[in-house]
Amino acid sequence: MRMAKPIEPTPVLKGEDAKALLEEIEHARFSPEKAEEKRQAMAAYEKYIKKRR
Repeated sequence: MRMAKPIEPTPVLKGEDAKALLEEIEHARFSPEKAEEKRQAMAAYEKYIKKRR
């Protein structure tokens, strides 16, 4: 039996790299369908956060 390859740790962005990524995400352009998916995901996330408080 073959074993699965272990998952490599995900690197953590810090400093200027992290700031650049957040800015890129903030200014990303989406199709209307993707924009609606993003809006729904953000609403679900905010609802989840409120429940945890």
